[in-house]
Formats: sequence, structure tokens, C-alpha cells
Amino acid sequence: MAITLTAALEMFLTALLVVLSKFIISWFNAKIAEVKQKTQNELLNKYLDMVNATVENCVIATNQTYVEALKNQNMFDAEAQKEAFKKTFEAVKSLLSEEAIAYLTELSGDADLYLSTLIEAEVNKNKGSK
Repeated sequence: MAITLTAALEMFLTALLVVLSKFIISWFNAKIAEVKQKTQNELLNKYLDMVNATVENCVIATNQTYVEALKNQNMFDAEAQKEAFKKTFEAVKSLLSEEAIAYLTELSGDADLYLSTLIEAEVNKNKGSK
């Protein structure tokens, strides 16, 4: 009877160990997924903050170095507006890293369209604040 009780105890402990192992593995997988999501969110926030700051700074710089001078001379027409946008867009693209642009492309599908929209929004925001 002692052997049977020992065998039963071993079977019970083995089954318990299997269940416990599955639980621990599931818990670790959930924690890993949580860390990955947090890391992705931090990366997303990092790139979006960087892009927003870059666009804001480039719009301000273009306004100070190009737009204001033309406005003072009453020469800021539609063609000059297009040129101001082009200058700002090129400045933003040159300042952003390849990784940031790749991330924007992955996020939005079209980094250039995303940046163009962001630039236009920033220009309109600056117009409203004056």
C-alpha cells in the first residue's frame, strides 16, 4: 500500500507541476506582451513628440526667415506660399531620422502625406495665434 500511495503522490505532484508550469508560462507570456506594448507605446510617443516638435520648429523658422520678409514687402502670394511649404517640408524631412520616417510610414501609410497635413495644421495654428 505504501508503494501505491507513493505512486499516487508522484502522479499528483507531476500533474500539479504540469498545471503550475502552464500557469507560469502563461503569466510570463502575458508580462512579455505587456512590456512589448508599453515599449511600442513609448516608441510611438517618442516619434510623435519628435515629429510634432520638428514640424513646429520648422514652421516657425520658415515664417521668421522667409514668410515675414515677403509679407513686409507685400510679396507673399500663392507662389510664395507654395515655396514656404516646400522649404518647411524639406527642412522637416532633412531633420527627421530614417527610423522616424519609416515609423511614420508604418503608422500612417504615407509619411509625406502625414507630414504635409501636420505642417498645414501647424501653419493654421500659427495664423490663429497672431
